Amino acid sequence: MLVWEDDSSKSSSTPIGSVPSSLGDARNTASSPLVAGLASVASSTPSVHTMPTSTPTPAAPIGGSTRRVNVADKRIINGQTDVNQLVPFKYKWAWEKYLATCANHWMPQEVNMSRDIALWKDPNGLSEDERRIIKRNLGFFVTADSLAANNITLGTYRHI
Repeated sequence: MLVWEDDSSKSSSTPIGSVPSSLGDARNTASSPLVAGLASVASSTPSVHTMPTSTPTPAAPIGGSTRRVNVADKRIINGQTDVNQLVPFKYKWAWEKYLATCANHWMPQEVNMSRDIALWKDPNGLSEDERRIIKRNLGFFVTADSLAANNITLGTYRHI
């Protein structure tokens, strides 16, 4: 499993496309006449389709930095690596945007619902039809929220 602490320079000592030394030694010491004959034919036959090859040059690092990327440097919220921590924000503009989005909807603490609760609990407060409408609307919105959350989750999982 790849973790942030892994050094990217640690890789296998055998380059891609090459044969490990133990396999190469075994191949060179093969005593089969067929292998020896094929090796002599392969070495004496000139290659017809030789193309010039160029070694690719590594791309220049973005921003002129060659150090590893630290996840704490990229995080907007609090700059820590804890993904479940929301506040305080690392950048002032992100905090202002968060407050602006919170102002777009009401919070349960902002609305006094004591009269609504008393009306619901009163047996003579609402008729059965009114209660049924409220229950159906609440059921619709609760289901819609769970379906939306499920669709968001399923839509996100395929990109992970």
